[in-house]
Order: sequence, then C-alpha cells, then structure tokens
Amino acid sequence: MFGRIAALIELMRPVEWSKTFGNMVLGSVLALYLTNQPIFTLNNFYLFLIGFIAAGPLLWGGLYTLNDYYDWKKDLLHKVKKTRAIPSGRISANAALLFSLLLIFLAIFIGGMSGALFFVCIAVMFFNQILYTSKPFRLKERAVFDLISGSLINPIFRFYAGWVLFASAFNAPIEVLLFVVGFQFAGFTLYRLSNKKLETKLTFRSSNVVFGEKKIRYLAYAAGAIAGLSYLIMCFTILPPRFLILAVLSVLAFPLYAKALSKPQEMDMRRMYKLIYAHYTLFIIGFILLFYVQF
Repeated sequence: MFGRIAALIELMRPVEWSKTFGNMVLGSVLALYLTNQPIFTLNNFYLFLIGFIAAGPLLWGGLYTLNDYYDWKKDLLHKVKKTRAIPSGRISANAALLFSLLLIFLAIFIGGMSGALFFVCIAVMFFNQILYTSKPFRLKERAVFDLISGSLINPIFRFYAGWVLFASAFNAPIEVLLFVVGFQFAGFTLYRLSNKKLETKLTFRSSNVVFGEKKIRYLAYAAGAIAGLSYLIMCFTILPPRFLILAVLSVLAFPLYAKALSKPQEMDMRRMYKLIYAHYTLFIIGFILLFYVQF
C-alpha cells in the first residue's frame, strides 16, 4: 500500500511544482507591489495557497501523471526515465490515468471557483499540455512547436496564475515576462538537448533533431542573456536596486552549470534537476525576503 502511494506521489513530481510555485510567487508579489496593495496579509496568503494547490499539485500533478501515462513505453528506452513509476511496474498505466483525470478535474473545479482570469490560466495550461503530450498532436515531437508549447506558453501562464489572483488584467510589465520566459526557456532547451539521442532513435522531428545541438544551445544562451538583462532592467525600473543582490548571487552559481551549458547531452540530468530547482527556490525565497526586509 505504501509503495503504491509513493508511486502516485512520484507521478505528480512534487519537486517540479517549484516552477509553478516560483512563477506564481513572482506574479502575486509583483501584482500586489505594483498596484500598491499590502503584500503580507493573511487573506493574501490564503488566496495564494488555494490558487497554488489548484495550479501546482492538482493541475500540474495531474498533467505530469498524464504525460508519464502517454510516454511510459518510450520511457522504457531511456536510461533514467525507465525507473519511473509506470515503466518500472510500481503502478499500472490505467491506475495512473484515472489518478491524473481526478487531479485535473479538481484543478478545473477550484479554478472555476477562483475567478475568470485564473480559470483562463488553468484552461490554457491544460489544453497546451494536452497538445504537447497527446496524439495526434504530440507537439513535443514537432520542431519549433515543442519549444513554443513547452517553454513559452507554460511559464507565462504559471506566472499569470499568480498575477491575476491580485490584478484584474493580463498586463504585467514586458521586462517581467521576458525574465520569466527567458530563464525557463533557456533551462528547458538545455534539458531537451540531454534527450537528443533518444529523440533521434525514436524518429522525433523535434527542434533538437531538426536544428542540431549547436543552434539549440546558442538559442538557450540567447534566452538566458535576455532573462538576465530583463532582470537588471527590472531592478532599475519597477524594483528597488537592492534586488540586484539576487543577480550577483546567481552569477556566482554559474560554475555549477558549466557541464550543462557546454555539453548538455553529457550532463547528469538528475543532479541538474535538483540544482536548478534548489537555485530557483532560493531565488524566490530571497525575492520574498527583499520585500519583507528592507535595508
């Protein structure tokens, strides 16, 4: 019984909720700050918590489970992914499908109760991920569309899922959106490069296969540079200059990413996952503290 529960939790990929949590924190805090609302109130905390549960554990937990359901046969061929819950036999594919549908239903229900704009965010992420993973669309196998679907649309609507909890329109400053999208686009493209050999073997027509490692790697570098520049602009336009300290600390962490940046196909994917999520979580904690503790 315990093993089955552990397998279901693993399918939800709790560590990856940090992307939704981080983007929603950025969206919520900036919406409150830019509209001159108090940030740290109990009501705001409860509203954010409900929104995050809907968008993170429920929606994305269900979508990650659904993705594993669609891909479990292909995952048997991957040196890391073959240990996931379905291909390893710790949970059946049908049980995983039912679990994913339950989580997604709850996410949509709560989303509908949390306001029209928040529901739009939930709906866009849901339909985008369906197009990304399921037949006959399978955008993850199609050049250009895989990058747009996987690393442009999702980060924006994760961010807006937090923003619209406290703002009345999709009107975040462009430099904020470029920071959020650029940072996650860079990470996503490098991660996809680690799968190039498998995608070639499976005859995918993904961006990795069609354009090759060099072009995709340079695209990731460009996206990362845009994200960094956008954050610097944020620190001189909409944020106090003290937020520059987060940029300095992030630059100091660059040596930890040397292998992923120079030879993404050879990186230790598990180690890099942990490092990126830890880094982003610490960044978000620092972001919150800099609003709370002024100096």
